[in-house]
Amino acid sequence: MRISHDAFGQLHLAQFLAAEDLEELRGWEYLGHRWVGEASGFTEWLRLESDPGVTRSVAIDLAALPEATAQRMTNTLGLPLRAGLDQQDITGVFGRPTDTERFVRDRVTLVFHVGAADPYELSCTVHEEHGLIHLTMHSTPLPDQQAATQ
Repeated sequence: MRISHDAFGQLHLAQFLAAEDLEELRGWEYLGHRWVGEASGFTEWLRLESDPGVTRSVAIDLAALPEATAQRMTNTLGLPLRAGLDQQDITGVFGRPTDTERFVRDRVTLVFHVGAADPYELSCTVHEEHGLIHLTMHSTPLPDQQAATQ
């Protein structure tokens, strides 16, 4: 159902948004690593600075993107998600979250570990009125994490 790590690694934000709408990121800090990539608002597609040819992390601001663009992105990732889904809809697909985070009072982030052959961590931010508004997905383990555990 989900995209393979190889196919995920080949994705670029420019496949979905016009180049003039993109900002280049350098030295971006996230998950304890430094990244490079492209962004448009809170939609970010990232590659490890140590391996800049492979996309490892995707964040999609579902609330800010045109619905058709956001749906093309989630379909490409193999995620049966769309803007506006509620927590029950999401847990109905992915089961019980491995973690729940609440950074702002009116929304919750559900964290899932999905996929066996090509595992990912998937985080879905659900607004209490607007439903699913943002998601992040990154391959696991990240190469630096894998090397550190061997």
